[in-house]
Amino acid sequence: MNHKLIPAVAAFLMLGVILSATPLAYAQTMLAFGPKLDVVTIPQDNQKLEKGIIILGITPTAPNTPLAPGPNDLLSQHKIIVTYNGQTLTWRVGDPGPTIACNWLEKDKVAVEPDPKSQDGKQGSWENLMTKLVDVSDKFVCKVRWKSPATGVLESVGVLDVYYVGPLTALPVVNVSPGTTGKQVGVWIADNILVVEAYFTVGRSVVYGSDIQDICVLGWAITGTTWGTPVAPSNHITKPDGTRHEMWDNAMGNFVSCEELALAQRNVLGIVPPAGQDPLA
Repeated sequence: MNHKLIPAVAAFLMLGVILSATPLAYAQTMLAFGPKLDVVTIPQDNQKLEKGIIILGITPTAPNTPLAPGPNDLLSQHKIIVTYNGQTLTWRVGDPGPTIACNWLEKDKVAVEPDPKSQDGKQGSWENLMTKLVDVSDKFVCKVRWKSPATGVLESVGVLDVYYVGPLTALPVVNVSPGTTGKQVGVWIADNILVVEAYFTVGRSVVYGSDIQDICVLGWAITGTTWGTPVAPSNHITKPDGTRHEMWDNAMGNFVSCEELALAQRNVLGIVPPAGQDPLA
């Protein structure tokens, strides 16, 4: 054998030994590296707390009475930019650009109680509540509005309009306390996770990217910490069809946590966390 080849052959054999000992999970992680899209979204409804806000327009009333409709704002707006290798994408109108897909997860609270027979389902006395995620993507729609730097050309920077398209009137649902007829629409009051995903075809490959945002769905706007008393809009604009777009200067009042305010408003409507077991216990 040519002695000059021995170092090369030895190196090749050592590499084979190393790769054969590499865990599969590590190999899969290594394969994940590659081109990707960077997606950045910035909420505009509450720029101080960096949250999107939707107001359903519920006016809390006495028990066993229908909901009184109030002023609402069913639109949450976000800035968006999608880049590939640090640059925005451009394409001609009619050609495929980056596709934007949105999905929503509602954060609900469950009162953790052990199973009465097995006593399983609760990690300890300290676990009084747990978070349950519910896919509510069918209650929202997102529409992206891209920048047009020149006639017939689009660029991957613009705004993302997020609309609540769920019910605004009473409907039969579970987990609503007795004596709250007409309050059921309040179950949509919650802290929500908005996941924004983008994908784009580059040559023969499809590259992906994603971002995450908070959207706070409230029953009504408040002032200070009086979560049970709706506050009137700070201003409004009249649209060409004569309807109004309502505006609030600070719909969350002194609250900085959407989850805490949502729990308080749901409690005003008699909507309490349902009992359940923790599947991780």
